[in-house]
Amino acid sequence: MDFFEKNMSKLIIVYCVFAISIFIYVLFANLNEFVNWIVFLTLMAPYLAYADYEIKRRVIDLKEYSEKNSFDFFAKPEEVQISIFKEFKSAKIISNQDRFFNLLVPKNNKGMQPLIVTSSSEHKTWGGDSKVYFTQIFLYKLNIELPKFFIQRKSRIDTLIGKNRDYDVAKKNKLEVYKFKDKKFPHNKYFFFSEDSNVENVINDEFIELLNIGIKRKKALINIESNGKNLILYKQWSRHSIELMDFYSNLFRVLKESLIK
Repeated sequence: MDFFEKNMSKLIIVYCVFAISIFIYVLFANLNEFVNWIVFLTLMAPYLAYADYEIKRRVIDLKEYSEKNSFDFFAKPEEVQISIFKEFKSAKIISNQDRFFNLLVPKNNKGMQPLIVTSSSEHKTWGGDSKVYFTQIFLYKLNIELPKFFIQRKSRIDTLIGKNRDYDVAKKNKLEVYKFKDKKFPHNKYFFFSEDSNVENVINDEFIELLNIGIKRKKALINIESNGKNLILYKQWSRHSIELMDFYSNLFRVLKESLIK
């Protein structure tokens, strides 16, 4: 742990006090445009420096993770390397900027380890500004055929709006709603989209129970999509810490195995 990580909270407090003091001074002082620009750059410099530090730190951490876990790491992968992720319908939901980076590729892939990539999506806030969200996607290459389906977590707003929300989301993303007939799928917490009438035979009780356990334990709900030959799993708008990457890799592996039994 370096100096920044040890003293992060103190540095943030000091910077906020400094920035607010300068802002108040500028607000009430009669300064010329040149001085205003100097003040603005002074205020922004620590933020820009920290943002650059975070990007570099993330790459260093992922390189170390890849070496320990037998992955090849590509900070800026080629189009051919990330094209497999774009085969999924939810790719446009995860990454409306069409940006995929920090790719981890298993060195000895026997279906146990996923390909892992980070994507970004930009959305407008209530105030009219833009905010960028990062999502880490885990992709498993399968040795069997699966029906095409997409399981998407419901937000609190989705839950409050009610059952018609399923069809609104489906129409927006050009998907088809599927409702389970014989199995107790948690439709109150997840959207389920599929055009395959046989999909209910593939989604077994063990898989549904794993989803329900996650709901009961108040874990973050996850998203899953099968494009018929590969499977992606991800926690929406989450780029995991190095400590959590193993946890989610193991969780997604268990879900994958329960699907293909």
